[in-house]
Order: sequence, then structure tokens, then C-alpha cells
Amino acid sequence: MLALVALLAIPTLLTGCGALRPGRRGSAGGGGGGGGAVGGQCRGDFGTNNAAQKIEAFLIAAGDFSDAAISVQNDLLAACQRMGRALGVAEADLAGDGPEGVRAVCTTVNERFRAEMQAIRGASRVQVTIESRPPHCEVSMDAYASCAAECEARVDPGSIEIQCEGGEIRGRCNAQCTGSCAVDVQGECTGTCDGICDGRCSQTGPDGSCAGRCEGTCQGQCVARAQASCQGECRGGCSIEYEEPYCTGQVRPASVSARCRASCEARVEAHARCDPGETRMNVSGGIDPAMQPRVDAVQNAVREGLSAILALRTRVERLQRSGREIARLAPDLPNAAATVGIGAVACATAAAGAVADSMASVSVSVEVSVSISASASASASAR
Repeated sequence: MLALVALLAIPTLLTGCGALRPGRRGSAGGGGGGGGAVGGQCRGDFGTNNAAQKIEAFLIAAGDFSDAAISVQNDLLAACQRMGRALGVAEADLAGDGPEGVRAVCTTVNERFRAEMQAIRGASRVQVTIESRPPHCEVSMDAYASCAAECEARVDPGSIEIQCEGGEIRGRCNAQCTGSCAVDVQGECTGTCDGICDGRCSQTGPDGSCAGRCEGTCQGQCVARAQASCQGECRGGCSIEYEEPYCTGQVRPASVSARCRASCEARVEAHARCDPGETRMNVSGGIDPAMQPRVDAVQNAVREGLSAILALRTRVERLQRSGREIARLAPDLPNAAATVGIGAVACATAAAGAVADSMASVSVSVEVSVSISASASASASAR
């Protein structure tokens, strides 16, 4: 697949990049500072040589990754609980904590959802369709570039080539936008409706969203070929450097060590900017009046919980992909930290354990979100 390449200016090399601070969150753009799972002894600056900077970058990434894993886990539990309440699941069955609690609660809710859908189809002649404005996540290319400069002492801080693979570069363009321009809309769209069409859509995507012209009301983004300036999100090209460019695929640096690449990928994915999208279920046909309350409950469950779960699936799958490499390198980090000092060894050991625990949590979140997504797809395809 062709890579989109942007040449980004790197700010002056940051020294003293701060180790992990318990409970502190980084900025949405990808700044470091989470890491409540690692401990207060990792707050210091381990030095400015190449080995020390790599250790610091890894510790920041481990903390941010762990924070993101916990955040997704908690959000997924809350979404399953909302969905369960809409379906009438008992509160006692919605209580849980940690990865296994998430698995138990969400499995209970998923089983109820499937049972309700089977009951509705069995008692009524209905057609079920699911419309969606799909979620999408973007990672900051500037944040990746800054991370690479912090991690690699030998990297020229003046410039570095960053690639966006499997997606496209988007951002604000204060000059001529040479690609397409996307603006948020809840109304008429004269271009391509990227979202939900209340009316007739000329083309739908594989996820059920509108991806063509909408004869009606478009809810999502209206995308059209840019006419010089773009007051929304410019996609595909800008005559000057983008402001705050984001990549919808994976960010890849031209020349960064494996350890720094793993640290920076985990770090920026932990702070990915995700649009949750929207999902709704339409039921039409001969609905048995006695089943109408159950139909209403399922539609409410989709609106209250399923939309969030589908969005979290996108988020957690990206998080899992970026976490695999940092988890693979984590066990070797204490040995590498030995050249920096005993404090670095202790922090590296704690970080390696935190990453392993976080990957286990992420794996459960992926499993649960995929299972519920599959149930929704099967319910929508049944007639």
C-alpha cells in the first residue's frame, strides 16, 4: 500500500523528559506522564545519553499505555452496564471490576441481547437494519515526531520523515487544500455523506454507513473536493504544512530504533483521538403489539450502549496492535537499564510488569467488544 509521506519539523530536543508520575494523564496530543501502575520512584530524569533517553521514553510509553488500557476497560464496562439496564438485566448481574468483571458483565448482557433479538424475530415478521456513522481514530504525527526526538539522542532534531501507512493525513490547512474537504453536518450534503443518511443513500459501506450521495438529511461529515480553501478538515494534501496533522492509519518513522519505534507507537496510540460515531437500529414490518416494549428496549440498548461498544472496539484493537511490540521488548528492558543505574532497573522492572498486565486487560476488551459486535451484525442480517 502506498505510504503518504509528510516532512515535519521537529522542535528542539527535549531534555529532562520526566519519568512516570502516578495518576497523571498526558495531553490528548500524546504527551507523557501517566503511569499510575509504575510508581513514584520513576519520577526522575535518568540522564541525557542515548541509553537513558530510551529508558525514559519506554517508561512514559508504559505508563500512558497502562492508563489507556484501564480507561478503555472502564468505558467498556460502563457501556455494557448501560446496555444491560436498557434490556432489564438485574443490577446484581451488572456488578463487576477488572478484566474478568468486564468479561462477566458484558457476556451476560450479550446473551440477553441475543435472546431478545431471537424473541422479537420469533414473534414478529420484522426486518432489522443497523445504520451507523462508523467510529474512526487518528494519531498525532507531531506527537510522534516529538517522541522520536526525545527518545533518539542521535536523531537530527531539525527534521524527520514520518509516514502515514494504511490511511491518510488530515488536519487544518491554512492555505490551498488540494484533496477533499470534510465538514460536520446535520442537514443537506451536496457531496459524499460519511455517516447516517435519513433518506436515500446512493451507496453504503460494509458497516452499513452511508458512503455516497444522500437524498435527505446527512448526519456525520459531508466530504467534497476542496475548492482552494477548506474551513473544515482537509484530507489528502495541503500546499503548505498541515496544522496539527493526524494520520488515520499507522504512523511510521523513516529511521528510528526498534525500541523507540515501539515506545512512540504505544505512546501516540494511547492518546489517539477517536470520533465515537453513531449507531442505531431500525425495525420495520409486522411487529406484534405485545412485542413492542421489547423492541423499544432493544433499540434503546443499541443507542445507549452498543454505539459506544463499537467505538471502543476500534480504539482497543489499535491499542492492542501498538502494545504487542512494547510488550515483546519489555522483558529485556531491565537488562538494558542496568547501564543507566539501579533506579532505572527498578523502574524498568515495574514497567514491564505493568505492560504485561495491561496487555491482558486489552485482550479481554478486544474479545468482549468483538463478540458483541458479532451479535449485532448477526441480528441485523437475520430476517
